[in-house]
Amino acid sequence: MEIIYPPSLIAFLKNKHLLLDTNIFRDAANQHTVFRSFFNELKKADVTLTTINFVKYELLKGSASANKYKEKEKLINDIIDVTIPVLPENFDLTFKLIREYGIDGTALDVTDLMLGSMLIQYKQNICLMTRDTTDFLQDVFELPFIINAKHNKGIFSYGIYQYIK
Repeated sequence: MEIIYPPSLIAFLKNKHLLLDTNIFRDAANQHTVFRSFFNELKKADVTLTTINFVKYELLKGSASANKYKEKEKLINDIIDVTIPVLPENFDLTFKLIREYGIDGTALDVTDLMLGSMLIQYKQNICLMTRDTTDFLQDVFELPFIINAKHNKGIFSYGIYQYIK
């Protein structure tokens, strides 16, 4: 597997936070070396890798054993620099996002709504990386970059999103 990204991505993300969705951690667990290299490139450019507790909940729930739980917890801690706290205003922003999505938000889960609220709250200072590209509508969120990763099953595509309004 190899991660292929536009040369301008690193400069765009420099000095910003990159919020990681659940699927990024799952893919990083399966392709540790490739993602570690990509994450190290980002960190060299002063990109802060971050997530929220809702993502951690999704990753940790259903762990088969205490050891599996600890392995997942270690993976998260090895990747991220900081966990962004969910603040009371994020819940208000989540309602705003639900209104903006209208009928298109019917199938969204709470974690994606909370990630979206973080993008709204921190605007130009934060981006989201996700493989769930249908969860973040392009009339609400800008998609300035698409990253592709060669995989033995084909190609995984990841979106880098930012709030635009």
